[in-house]
Amino acid sequence: MVGPAAGKDGRLPRKVLVVDDEPDLVELAHALLGYHGMDVCIAHSGAEALEMLAADPTIDALFSDVMMPGMTGLELADATCLHHPHVHIVLTSGYTAPELIVPHGRQYAYIPKPYRIEDVIGRLRR
Repeated sequence: MVGPAAGKDGRLPRKVLVVDDEPDLVELAHALLGYHGMDVCIAHSGAEALEMLAADPTIDALFSDVMMPGMTGLELADATCLHHPHVHIVLTSGYTAPELIVPHGRQYAYIPKPYRIEDVIGRLRR
């Protein structure tokens, strides 16, 4: 599955926003993606992520958990597509099957948890 803003020329994003309500997971993703040369910022909720996207137009990728309290990752992805169409979106979850995302109306890149960083890097490539 490829997100609405994704291409496939092999480029990694320069700046990725990682969103997860689990502090340990967001910190791990931050460290691993940073190790692979990306500038990484983190948010712990969909609302916080939208504020960061509005304030920083250099964010070119979003890596978000699906199951979060308040705004879900799917709602965040839809809002991101609407207001920041240049942002490449990759979703992850330990609970949501990818086939549940498809009927939602849009197809987003998806990686099940637990994920391998190589798979995340592959999905983030444009």
